[in-house]
Amino acid sequence: MTSFETLSNKLGDGQSHVLTYWDQLNDEEKHSLASQIDGINVGLYEQAFKEVQMLKPQSFEQISPISEDRHIVKSELDPKIKDEHWDLGLKAISRGEVGAIVMAGGQATRLGADQPKGTINLGLGLSSTDSLLWIQAARIARLLKLAKEAYPDSSPSIQWLVMTSNSTMEETRNHLVKVVQDVGISMDDVTIFSQAEIPCFDLNGKFLLSSRSSLATAPDGNGGLYAAIRPLLPKLKSRGVKHFHIVCVDNILCRIADPHLIGCAIDMNADCAATTVEKTNPFESVGVVCLESGHVRVLEYSEIPKELAEKRDPNGKLSFRAGSVAMHYFTMDFLEKVSDESVRLPFHVAKKKIPYFDLSTSTVVQPKEPNGIKLEQFVFDVFPHAKQVSLNIRFLVWEVLRHEEFSPLKNAEHVGRDCISTIRRDFASECRRWLARAGVELSGDKYGNPVYISPLVSYAGEDLSKGQISPSNGVIKMTNGLLVENGTVAQTS
Repeated sequence: MTSFETLSNKLGDGQSHVLTYWDQLNDEEKHSLASQIDGINVGLYEQAFKEVQMLKPQSFEQISPISEDRHIVKSELDPKIKDEHWDLGLKAISRGEVGAIVMAGGQATRLGADQPKGTINLGLGLSSTDSLLWIQAARIARLLKLAKEAYPDSSPSIQWLVMTSNSTMEETRNHLVKVVQDVGISMDDVTIFSQAEIPCFDLNGKFLLSSRSSLATAPDGNGGLYAAIRPLLPKLKSRGVKHFHIVCVDNILCRIADPHLIGCAIDMNADCAATTVEKTNPFESVGVVCLESGHVRVLEYSEIPKELAEKRDPNGKLSFRAGSVAMHYFTMDFLEKVSDESVRLPFHVAKKKIPYFDLSTSTVVQPKEPNGIKLEQFVFDVFPHAKQVSLNIRFLVWEVLRHEEFSPLKNAEHVGRDCISTIRRDFASECRRWLARAGVELSGDKYGNPVYISPLVSYAGEDLSKGQISPSNGVIKMTNGLLVENGTVAQTS
């Protein structure tokens, strides 16, 4: 165990308060606190805290929208081209070239949950686990089946990587074991890894304690992905992975390992791509993907000046309309480049209500107002590293329809938006659209009862035969092998 003197020297005068109770700690508590301090770069985080406090006002003279030739609107693509992209994506899956990275390390404080967001039972009736992680696993299983059907002589695989944090690792791992078994994919293709934790600061730059023997810490943001995945890349490369789809765990409509996106990126030789939805309200709380002096960046909604937010192009759409939804495509080469230790991402400030151990009263305080700062890094801050090709960059904006592919779980139920009831509603609405396009008539549905289609049955509305489904109570078995029970559509043998 590191000595008191060594720890004190590392902390310096600025953070020495964390050792206030050292002499009163038992050996286990001392070892725990020493391990925490040994594992952090005190100088780096102190410097980062100072830098984010001293940020200069943003200049917007060099800000411009992404060029139209690199802004792909999925709904406007020719159906033949979309089919070609789909086939390219499935072929990559059939060759084992695709990895899906799920960022699931957040602490879900806004949700008010006592378990990781991805493990919460959504009450859809699709499975005993019935969670966001189960839905993603089921979509992966469905893609593997589709790839095998398209390329019978292949051995399809998708490397599924789930990034957790210290606070979500154990529960997420236990849940994933059940999920993987339930959907029938191999645990050999699942990698669970953890992002780093950063000490939380008070508003004056002092580390907060969560107890007398532990620092208050928080995951280092979704930008922590790069340092966390760095040691895994050689193994993934040896397995032949060339393309990554990076998503958040909270989006129930996320088409993980999306063959359309991957195929488009392959076709257009893109290093990286950002999935977006069209921003129609200038003041919607969503960042936009744009260019700054020729480099791609995401401009946070709080940073956008009114004149830029309201600016419109000749067709009446917002000029800055590429709303970022935290879904990305990277090649292996690009991910290797931006995960290198030499690439330093900026830190961002998040003011939060952080429970802390009060040294003066020896009690844990639950603040009612924001009392501290969490430093975070963002996954999209690597975009400026996209390669330059002449005057263009090998970067794509991949615009999807919001109602089809974006419905996140972020809030507690009482908020009334981005909560469990709204994501269930949005998922059911998308399933209804799939059935309608397949010519399936929904009968006996005066009250708009929800119909949920298992991702094991259909990834994005494919293979839903014509027929009639009643979402009223009871069990109806259709000749096409679909079983409807209490509004839930599942596959039968």
